[in-house]
Amino acid sequence: MPTPSLRPAPRALLLAICALALSACTSASAPSGSPIKVACFGEQTTHSFHRVNDPEYPLFLGQLLDADFKAEAIEHPMAGGFLYGGGTHYRIGNFGHPRGTVIDHDLEDPKAILRSDELKLSEQFNPDIVILGPFGDHESLTKVSMDHFTPDLNRLIDHIAAFRSHPFIYLALPVPRGPLDNSDNYRRIRDETLQVARARNLPTIDLWTGFLGHPEFFQDGTHLTIPGRHQLAQTVAAAVLKVPAKAAAGP
Repeated sequence: MPTPSLRPAPRALLLAICALALSACTSASAPSGSPIKVACFGEQTTHSFHRVNDPEYPLFLGQLLDADFKAEAIEHPMAGGFLYGGGTHYRIGNFGHPRGTVIDHDLEDPKAILRSDELKLSEQFNPDIVILGPFGDHESLTKVSMDHFTPDLNRLIDHIAAFRSHPFIYLALPVPRGPLDNSDNYRRIRDETLQVARARNLPTIDLWTGFLGHPEFFQDGTHLTIPGRHQLAQTVAAAVLKVPAKAAAGP
């Protein structure tokens, strides 16, 4: 399902359009029976700089959750592509950043999710469920020690948990770099994500196991093929469907 094509627009204008599009659905409490909102965070496996990587996994996720799911003609503020879509039961927001990091820093490229426009848009989206991750490839480019990963992950979780919708949060483990277990940073991110999840009693989505040893899911070390994006969407959809209706509905 191709993403609708729009003429390029300045980033600030795109952000303003996105905010206006959300204002109607976030200005008041959602009525009973309205679609469950799912916010997807992550790096290039969630949202890529390159439109050759369309359709992205959040679009496939929506199509798995709703037979009538449709993408909306609003481009992602970072390099275009799918941003919002919805169907009868679910509404999906793609808040991935192509070079997003959990580690906080002041660089623009890569970009700390804690300082990103995507995080601001996700709060306006008022999500019921948040898929936080996968992350991995860009943490080493931040020029900040990996010792900051766990405290910054906790800060990011605290920020999202404080959204007025008080969303149900999943922590997604990283997709391994290529189909191989050969990166110390990726292993560390996997292990520390699991430790944070256990400490905070948060559920995880195991993307590591499902992608390890499957070269058909990768077009290179860090970007997924269409079968890989389908695999990611299927794994996340299975997790979303396990969320109790009461928890997804928020307070």
